[in-house]
Parts: sequence; C-alpha cells; structure tokens
Amino acid sequence: MAKLLAALLLMMVAIGPACAVAPTSRADTVAALDRYRAEFAKTRGYGSLSSADRNYVLFSDAMRRVLTEHVKPYDPQVLVDKAVTGLQKKKAETPRASDRALTEAALDGMLGGLDPYSSFLDSERYRYLREQTSGEFGGLGIEVTMDEESGLIRVVSPIDGSPAARAGLRTGDLIARIDDVAVKGLNLQDAVARMRGPVGTSVALSVRRPPATEPGSKVSLTRAIVKIHPVRYRLEGDVAYIRIATFNQQTTSALDAAVEDMRRQSNGRLSGAVVDLRNNPGGLLEQAVSVADRFLEAVDIVTVRGRDPDETRAYHGTSGDLLAGLPVVVLINSGSASASEIVAGALQDHGRALLFGTRSYGKGSVQTISSLSADTGIRLTTARYFRPSGGLVDCFGVSPNLEVKPANGNTDETHPDPATCDANASPPPPPRAWKMEEMCPDVSNSVPKPDADRPLDCAVAAIRTRLTGALAGARD
Repeated sequence: MAKLLAALLLMMVAIGPACAVAPTSRADTVAALDRYRAEFAKTRGYGSLSSADRNYVLFSDAMRRVLTEHVKPYDPQVLVDKAVTGLQKKKAETPRASDRALTEAALDGMLGGLDPYSSFLDSERYRYLREQTSGEFGGLGIEVTMDEESGLIRVVSPIDGSPAARAGLRTGDLIARIDDVAVKGLNLQDAVARMRGPVGTSVALSVRRPPATEPGSKVSLTRAIVKIHPVRYRLEGDVAYIRIATFNQQTTSALDAAVEDMRRQSNGRLSGAVVDLRNNPGGLLEQAVSVADRFLEAVDIVTVRGRDPDETRAYHGTSGDLLAGLPVVVLINSGSASASEIVAGALQDHGRALLFGTRSYGKGSVQTISSLSADTGIRLTTARYFRPSGGLVDCFGVSPNLEVKPANGNTDETHPDPATCDANASPPPPPRAWKMEEMCPDVSNSVPKPDADRPLDCAVAAIRTRLTGALAGARD
C-alpha cells in the first residue's frame, strides 16, 4: 500500500518503507489471529468470523504491520489482548454496534495501547491528516495530547492565528469538558473528534490552568478554516526575527522568502537572526532537515534509527548558509517538539546557534502513516531520532544554553509522561550554559513588563553585543 506523508499532534512523519524485521514466527501470528477471530465472534454474539471477511482482513493487516514495523517488538498475543479490550468496551457501550464499528474499536484498542503516538485512522482522521499537511483545514487550531496523570487533554500549543490562539488557550492548559461531555474516560482520538466539526459551528471547552485543580470558566470557540502560515517575520532593528510555527510543505520556501525580504529591507545590513520555535509542535521530517540545512554546511543533521540496525538513516546538510555565518539564537520552550527539536538540536550541536528559553518537549520519534484501505490508515511509531552529538531527544528534549523564563510568570512546562520513556536510555550531556547577566545584562536587570517577551529581548540584545564570541566558545 502507498505511504501517505502527513503530520498531526506532535508528529514527525516519515515516508518510505519502515523497518522490516520478523519478531515472531508465522505460527505465533496465526495462533494470535485465530484467537482474535474467536473472541470477535464471542463478543458480537453470533456466528463465526471468516478469514476472508473484509473486517478481519483489515485487522490482520494492521496487526502484521505492528509486528514488523513498530519500533518496539510485541508479542502478538499481547496485541490481541489490547484489541479484545477495545472490542468488549465498544460492545458494552453500543450493544448493537456493527462489525465495522467493532473492528475499528479493536484497532483503536490495539494501536492506541502501543505508545502515545500510534493510532488507527478512521476515514475522518485520515482525511484530517491530508488536509493538515496541505496547510489549511477546518477546526480549532489546537495541538493536544493526553495527560496521563489527570486523564484530561493537555494543550501542547495553539496554532498561530487560530480560534484557539485567539481564545487565549496556552501550553499546559487542561481541557476537562468538551461541550457537556467530560473528557476523563475518553481516548485522545475521541476527544479530538468532538472538538472538530463544521466550519462556523461553536464548541465550549472547560479549561483548567495548572496549578488550579478545578476547571475555570467555559471558553467558547467558533470552528474556522485554519490557514497555517508556517513562517512569520519582522525586523527588530537590524536583527531578523523569524517565527516558524510548524513544519509543513511550505516552510522552507517561506523561510527563504522571509530572509530575502528582510535582507532587502535592511539594505543588506542584518546583524543576526532570532529563530523562534516556541510552541512549534513539529511536522514533516524532510522540512526539519531542510530548514536546519539552511543554516548549516555539509554536516550531520539527524539520524533516524528503527528496530532493525540495518535500516538506520542519516540525514546530512549541503554546502551553503542562508545567513552567511551571521549569529543566530533559537528560542525554544516545552511546546517545541519533534521537528523543532531536530532543528534546535542540530544548530546547537554544531555551534551554529545558541538556544534561549526552556527545555523542549522531548518528542523524538518518527511516525509512519500507512493506508489500510482507500479511506483508512494507521500511524505507527517506527523509529527514534538522534542528534548529531548522538543524544537521544525522546523524553529528554533539548536543553537551552541560556534559560530565560517568560515575563508573565507562566512557568508551567509540559513534557512526556516518564512512564512512556525508555528507562535504560542515557541522557545527553548538558550543553555549555550562560546566564542572562552575561548575555543580556540590561534585560536581566530591568523590571519586566507583564507583556514583555524576555527571551526575545535577551536574544536581540545578545546578538548585537555578545553572541559572536559566545558562539565561538560553544564550538570549542
């Protein structure tokens, strides 16, 4: 089946064949699938399930892909356990559920239990992925994930200019109710589906802002066509400010155009650039590599490793630097994830930029989207990625060279549940660190206004006065 390139919640998506290994024998797989057919027939309450049944073929295809492509090996009987749990739950909730509905519930149960990012894509989710990749879709414009501790939906970041951003939602907010439906007990896909709807219709969200323990007042949002502008830019005096909101198919070309325009506006007298990746949830792997390459020479950018060592893929840059060696600061926070972390990590490891802000999210895995049928698919975590220094990003994130907290006092940080992380992974070495007093003393010593952007103010000040020498030191 053809691979579909797409990006969704915190996803870094790759195209091409996933790792092809055989973790289990054919006999073990057949035995597990026979048990699934028996459990399916028992759950629906009549007849048997033929091996030629189209719903069974859909499920068996998905399970075989998990067994051969997922980044971690799984026992096929464990996968059937997860599927049966989904079956039984659906039957209890909807006694007259169709065979197709039961099959999709089984797929949800099996795939949703693998890791936080793998999932079954029904026709609606599959269509949504295609729309989002194109850079325009209908919805609230909010990137979310499941908060394991509370069972609620946690905001990773609102998309610039979206209904969610205009309503004031921000990273770390917890969504407790969608209209009159409690989020607790829903899976992530069901919650996201409830937030979607026709353009022009409204939805009410009950939002809890940590450390508060109770939901605040309801926020009403009107669904709209969300046009993702991947790059916004302006001049801060002689410093180029480049805000990259997401990595979609237009990001690199938009970056090129932004730099060219600011170079023209400044009469070729740029002194440096601030690349703002805060609250950028990621996107397409190829675009992350391409954007990093715009600032780097022919060096390593990222290595993607799956379950099979023979399938390791290394991505390298090409000659040429879009800014011709001008100093660069990259802004990150806990809403910077996936593709953002590729760019930030590569520029930091090669001493091309210093990172200001707070530690990034820590989403260092690759999801491969595969079609199961004309209108359905699966999203599988097929690999993890590593920085040029060899550091693992998954769960550890990327640490800044200079920690700068927001002026508004919002210090809430969002990171993956440690229970989903690899307990045996070695943390990357800490980067060389500076203090605000060293890089931007005037900003550090001033009393910040509530609406001040201290990370940006510090970055601009550092570029103008101190960054060139610091970057040379970072390369040593």
